[in-house]
Amino acid sequence: MWIRSAFWTGQPRPGAEAAFHDLMNARVVPAMRRFPGVDGVRLLWPRRREDSPPDLYCQVLVEFADAAALERMMASAERLALRPQVRELAALFAGTVSHIDYEVDTCETGGVR
Repeated sequence: MWIRSAFWTGQPRPGAEAAFHDLMNARVVPAMRRFPGVDGVRLLWPRRREDSPPDLYCQVLVEFADAAALERMMASAERLALRPQVRELAALFAGTVSHIDYEVDTCETGGVR
């Protein structure tokens, strides 16, 4: 299993909070769920923080069966078609968005190789 994580670090621009949430919840995440190769998408909104974490506003987790599925999504026309909505979302946000691709270690096979 693989997970691609998007970290939205910062805050929505003043007065843009509702528009950011609406666009993320109603258009961006539902479209991502339809990308080829995607098994699931989770949108995380931090509610409690401990030990001085980064200023993470939200996180998107996209789940894949394997690395090939992640690569299929990355190269897809559907992903390219969503770029205008992601740029619209980014314009509402005072901060950065960054990504990490994870290989999930189930610890059942002796670990990731």
